[in-house]
Amino acid sequence: MRFFNRIEVRLSLLMALVVVATSLLTVGLNTYQRERTFRELPAEVRDILRRSDSRLPALGFPSELRDVLLSGQEIRVRLEPNPDPENPNPVFVLSLPDGSGTEIRVQPPPRLRRPNLETRLQQNLLIASLAATGLGVLLALVFARRIARPIEAISDAAGRLAQGDLGARVGLQPGEDEVARLARNFDQMAEALERLEAERRAMIADIAHELRTPLTVMQGRLEAIQDGVMPLEMSEVDRLHQQARLLSRLVEDLRTLSLADAGRLNLTLQPLNLAELADRMAATFQAALEAKQITLERRLPEEPVLVRADPDRLAQVIGNLLSNALSHTPAGGWIGLEVAAEAAQARFRVLDSGPGIPAEALNKVFDRFYRAEASRSRATGGSGLGLSIVKALVELHGGTVVARNRPEGGAVFEVKLPLSPAAPS
Repeated sequence: MRFFNRIEVRLSLLMALVVVATSLLTVGLNTYQRERTFRELPAEVRDILRRSDSRLPALGFPSELRDVLLSGQEIRVRLEPNPDPENPNPVFVLSLPDGSGTEIRVQPPPRLRRPNLETRLQQNLLIASLAATGLGVLLALVFARRIARPIEAISDAAGRLAQGDLGARVGLQPGEDEVARLARNFDQMAEALERLEAERRAMIADIAHELRTPLTVMQGRLEAIQDGVMPLEMSEVDRLHQQARLLSRLVEDLRTLSLADAGRLNLTLQPLNLAELADRMAATFQAALEAKQITLERRLPEEPVLVRADPDRLAQVIGNLLSNALSHTPAGGWIGLEVAAEAAQARFRVLDSGPGIPAEALNKVFDRFYRAEASRSRATGGSGLGLSIVKALVELHGGTVVARNRPEGGAVFEVKLPLSPAAPS
């Protein structure tokens, strides 16, 4: 039964059935029309057309008889029955006019029996129908195979994909029909699944690495205290507490991203002055800025820039961007914070005088656990999730965020959010 389950077999049978049904219908209609036409003819004509011996018998003339006929002399002819039972044609007895009494007997050959006209028409119609049916079945096989081949390739690739082979591909299919588009869409889907699977594995490895580092530090120090190698002092408790905070922050960041991906991160939206929130968040970084002797330049408008946002989540966005700029700006550098309203959007930017973003990293800075400078980010407590959280939260607010390099050096992160309907035009 597997043979009949193949789509090309079923398509071929279906096409052949259509061809046969069409041929039978054609034969039936032609037969009906022929019968109607014959019934309309006079009876004498129908009898002649339906006779199987409608052709006149062929006569063979001797040479002397031909000479007499050509001379125009009179010949007497009489008919006699043919003694040969196999030949029903009568015998022609011809008397020559020379007075010698010579008679020439001419016997027509047996008549060849052949089907009458009606039967011959029916036979020709059947032959034409059988030829058309054979040609139709052959074309059906060719076209069915042509249609079924890419569908079978897609089915085979889908089966391999379901078994875990994410490298399964249909391959390029020529044309712009539905099957070719289906094959291309399948390949794009398989590529996306393969890419997502690679990202998932990389993320799991990164999470394990990030969790293992502080846990290893904490375990080593606790074992040293238990063995009496290190004294239990408040400074050591502070170091352990710092590692615990790092773990807590990493877990909270992962939870935030997972809720955002699942669409379950609830936002408490309310009208909010973006300029005021940015100024308040900048103040919380004042001590860290002074410790690195970094200058923070604020360019905030006096009039409110109202957006509809969640205060805590938007504060997290601004804080992550400022923290990222602080970690990449060298001592004695400069950070800029700008807020403005343009058209129907609120815009705020965080700029720095650091080394900027490598060209190959511009499209990856918002990827999870991506670090352009892994060692420095990890040394400053970064988990590689801050910018990913920024992108997720901004998109949940209906905004966009982009990263680029400044012509004069350093990086700039720009966030655009829809202005609140209550905002002045």
